[in-house]
Amino acid sequence: MKIRILESIACSVNGAHGAGDVVDWKDEKEARSLIAQGIAEAVKAPTKVEKATSSKKVETASTD
Repeated sequence: MKIRILESIACSVNGAHGAGDVVDWKDEKEARSLIAQGIAEAVKAPTKVEKATSSKKVETASTD
């Protein structure tokens, strides 16, 4: 579960993280517990998806 850490935290499984870090917490039950305690907040998936598009411009080089 993706969460944003609000306070510095360290554990043997997920490592050490500072305030503002966004991490994928391995145990969802623990992540929900951290959110309930106010140590972290849930991170929502981005709604905007970047898509690759082709460009109509053609670049040419000249050797004058």
